[in-house]
Amino acid sequence: MLQASDLKGIVPPTTTPLTDDDAIDREGVARLMDWFIDAGCTAIFALGSSGEGAALTREMRFETIDACADALGGRIPLLAGVSSPSFKESLIQADRAAEIGADAIVATCPYYFLYAQAQLRDYFVALAEAAAVPLVIYDIPARADNPLEVHTVLELAEHERIIGIKDSTGNIERGVNLVNELAGRDDFVIMQGSEQLLGMSALMGYQGAVMGMANACPKLFVALLEAGRAGDLARTKELQEVVNAAFPYFFVAEPGTRNIGSIVGAMKTAQELQGLISRRMLFPARPVDAEDVSRIKVFLEPLAEAGWIEFVR
Repeated sequence: MLQASDLKGIVPPTTTPLTDDDAIDREGVARLMDWFIDAGCTAIFALGSSGEGAALTREMRFETIDACADALGGRIPLLAGVSSPSFKESLIQADRAAEIGADAIVATCPYYFLYAQAQLRDYFVALAEAAAVPLVIYDIPARADNPLEVHTVLELAEHERIIGIKDSTGNIERGVNLVNELAGRDDFVIMQGSEQLLGMSALMGYQGAVMGMANACPKLFVALLEAGRAGDLARTKELQEVVNAAFPYFFVAEPGTRNIGSIVGAMKTAQELQGLISRRMLFPARPVDAEDVSRIKVFLEPLAEAGWIEFVR
């Protein structure tokens, strides 16, 4: 059974490679899995925001999990997203994910409808107790509508089958509170979900991170997290500044927005430039065109010059 300690490190929320006819590109998945492992990542998270999880059909979601599990071959753990507004749908996906190779499931708060903290707590407890594998909470109120309060997270952390949380709130004060309250615990892992907060978070006690930008340069994030966890302030600052300088590449394709075609399109473009997968996105996301690629590459060139990424020449 997966343990919280297995998730201490960089966990890329992998993109979902697509063929020209919008099928799952299993060969592309295999290349990504090997690449992430070679970079020192400790686990893989499939079907999150970076994986276009909410835009995939149920069949495509299961195919993605199967392809990831097959490519990983048990070398590092696989986490699978099962988020849905419907508890029964989340459970159906959780059961199937476990059957085809997921080591844990990841779920946001049920979205669209608003719920009180007691109902959110009950949702996660019920999902954890019904699922065949452990649960990681994905706290992203900007996408799931329902914010989790600190006391709710602390209650859920007491459940033996809830082993961690991906913190994508961007609220560093809340993160400090969680770290302080859970200090010394080895059965619940706190993972940062915001790239620009990783260095600070690692220094203050976050043990892991789920970084969308790790889809472009996983080695950089492995090094940044390790520096922060080691308390190396100078190195942490240096690497965080590298991340911050490249971070705007996410928004080049659609300036002034946080649209999926820009953000996930940028991740896939970075992977395409490194010979891994196609930058193809699911309709209706705006495709990344050749002019976008050139502008994205401007932000990634310093990473290539520093050896954090390798463009195909």
